Amino acid sequence: MLTFRKKKKSSPDIPTASMADIAFLLIVFFMTATIFSREKGLKMLLPEKGEQKKIRKENIMEILVNPYGDVLIEDRKMKIEQVRDKVEKAIADNESLSIALKVSKNAPYRVMIDVLDELKLSHAQRISLVPIEEVGGGE
Repeated sequence: MLTFRKKKKSSPDIPTASMADIAFLLIVFFMTATIFSREKGLKMLLPEKGEQKKIRKENIMEILVNPYGDVLIEDRKMKIEQVRDKVEKAIADNESLSIALKVSKNAPYRVMIDVLDELKLSHAQRISLVPIEEVGGGE
């Protein structure tokens, strides 16, 4: 009598020898196909290092943003919407006016940006950002 041997069933295998190559090619593809955004932050033209000019006190308008988000011009509290008109009038009176924007490090970031936007809308050309040293704010 003839007996047949049962064939051993083999399970299908996925070849993994080239998996590293495929993963590497996918990484390269996505790195080259991805667009990186570069337009973050504020666009500002900064002077060259070492470039310092002395400015007479009457040619400087100080705008202060305190830690509570209040905007003060010449020690008077103002709304952000009033900054543009005040600066436009001051520039019309004094062509060589420079704006010193003094911002507390604890001030809300949004207020500083809004004041900068108002300064740009008022066509102020000379703007300097000055950090304020907090009195008694030891860290």
